[in-house]
Amino acid sequence: MNNTNGLIAEQSKKKIAEAMLKVMKIYDYKEITVTQITQEARISRKTFYRHFHDRDEVLKHLFDSLYQECLFSIKESGIHHYWDVVQCFFDFWEKHAETLNLMKRSNLLPQLFEESYSRSFEVFRSVRPADITDRYRDQLPYLLAYSIGGMNSMLIKWIEGGMSVSSSTLISCLREGFSSEML
Repeated sequence: MNNTNGLIAEQSKKKIAEAMLKVMKIYDYKEITVTQITQEARISRKTFYRHFHDRDEVLKHLFDSLYQECLFSIKESGIHHYWDVVQCFFDFWEKHAETLNLMKRSNLLPQLFEESYSRSFEVFRSVRPADITDRYRDQLPYLLAYSIGGMNSMLIKWIEGGMSVSSSTLISCLREGFSSEML
């Protein structure tokens, strides 16, 4: 496939994913049909099926796009410290609050979070030197599982609270709590 066809395909996939999010504002994910998505995207069913087998594949593509965007923002920030990564993670999701709320409403947060653990290794490698990654190779799966589990639990609590506290305030409170005599 040449670059033009690849670009057109990616634009079509993005258009389909955005259409699904628009339809999710009205319907629960379980109720959404391919027809609704194609009508919202103003594309043919043939175009849809050229890129995806079903709406679950669109959802997976959407999650993948979000995680790629989050990873890109972490890499672009040039950060190398844990709390900076956590801040960047919550800043990212704060910008995507509407999407998070749609996922919560359709009970899709567990599926979204399934991806986060496997993605955490890539994040760690992008912010830490290779020698650190090698030195902690045996502990890393546990450290990342603990960290990602906590971050995803916090994300759920934050969503349940209406995301009324800014991400910077949320992380500031968390850092203070971890450095206090509370623990």
